[in-house]
Amino acid sequence: MKRMLLAGAASLALVGAAAAADLPARMPLKAPPPAPVYNWTGFYVGAYYATSIAQSRASSNRFAGDAEVNDTGISAGVTAGYNWQFAPTWLVGLEGDFGWLGTERSFIDYNDPVRVGVKTDAFGTVRGRFGYVTGPSLLYVTGGAAFSRVRETFGGSSVLAATETRSTEWGWTAGGGIETKLSRSWSTTAEYLYVDLGSNSFAANPYGLADTATFTNRAHVIKTGINYKFGDGPFEMYPLFGGPLSSPQRWAGFYVGVNAGLGISNVKVPTIMTPGPNGEENVNGTGFTGGGQAGYNWLVFSNWIVGVEGDVGYLGIDHSYRDWFDSGTEFGTKTTWYSTARGRVGMSTGPALIYGTAGAAFADVSTRWGNPSVTTSQTRSGWTVGGGIETALDSRWSVRMEYLYMDLGRTDVTTTAAFAPGVPLTAEFNNRFQVVRAGLNYSFNMPEPIVARY
Repeated sequence: MKRMLLAGAASLALVGAAAAADLPARMPLKAPPPAPVYNWTGFYVGAYYATSIAQSRASSNRFAGDAEVNDTGISAGVTAGYNWQFAPTWLVGLEGDFGWLGTERSFIDYNDPVRVGVKTDAFGTVRGRFGYVTGPSLLYVTGGAAFSRVRETFGGSSVLAATETRSTEWGWTAGGGIETKLSRSWSTTAEYLYVDLGSNSFAANPYGLADTATFTNRAHVIKTGINYKFGDGPFEMYPLFGGPLSSPQRWAGFYVGVNAGLGISNVKVPTIMTPGPNGEENVNGTGFTGGGQAGYNWLVFSNWIVGVEGDVGYLGIDHSYRDWFDSGTEFGTKTTWYSTARGRVGMSTGPALIYGTAGAAFADVSTRWGNPSVTTSQTRSGWTVGGGIETALDSRWSVRMEYLYMDLGRTDVTTTAAFAPGVPLTAEFNNRFQVVRAGLNYSFNMPEPIVARY
């Protein structure tokens, strides 16, 4: 497994001043607001929604190849935890969450009537957290135990239903994120979790034959959440109603930066053969991504940002496998570089920017399929959408966590298969990729402090 690396961070200085002189009495002047002190210690509860990306691989004892299944779903749930802040810019904590993973995919294999599928529903984790406190924001890594309720399907034929099994599968999870204050007690999070649920074997019936199927199940969960921490005074009904928090960063202006993270493929490959049967294959893959970005932001309506951003980088996905029944047939996808040109719209909390983004996407994509395998390389174009949280480290530097979904259209490849000489067989590669990345930016804008609201 290739994990996303979070960018490093420096501390955010909070500055106060006082002066006194033996002067005659004058009309009193209004004192400047005190610099806020951010307390992260305590119990909190929250809720989240997420994009969940399931990647599973199935194999059987009778046949030499594999079948892959992937799906993208919507996840949601609740969170509770406790933090201890110490030293004073470090934090350790415990967190648990429970929700719905929400992925489901089932299809007939590309050249035979055997069905393969995976569905996930109930999902939870129990994790430790360790992080660095910048003041109003927390940069952290996390890891622990994970479980999900899983239904797996394998086997059957044109006249026989496939075997299904349902079980609660346990494994581990690791990831990281950014949490930033919205007010004294409210905060919002952007978090990535890699989930490994191990493997599960059960009796299956491909073509009505007695067999054993084994599934390995992995998932990527990209979460956006909101938390409320208790113990900091009277209950706050709503966040964000008091104006922005104190910050040396105004967000407007030109910036440049670097990024690193994880690229994920969830390519689906329907196949068309005349005469049939017609089925499908999926191609799972992950790989390191890294690059640079530049952009410009405009501050509007006091605490709203609109901007443009471009990036270019390496997208190192390279994955292929052999079909479970026709093990001479290969399905694969490889990417090398990618680039996006996007607009951004976001809301500034003062020390952080919470934003959505969308625009055009480009990548070099190679597909491999067939027996013998045929490789097709193209520069694909399409669209992208996503969002993230960016938080200030000081008046110039900021760190972000960002998610992008990229749809790069379809690549059609026609060849012939060894099992049907002379019969044209077309595979339609639906090129879908997702990127989770951390970034470090340097801003060239002139800083102008925002007044604290408490």
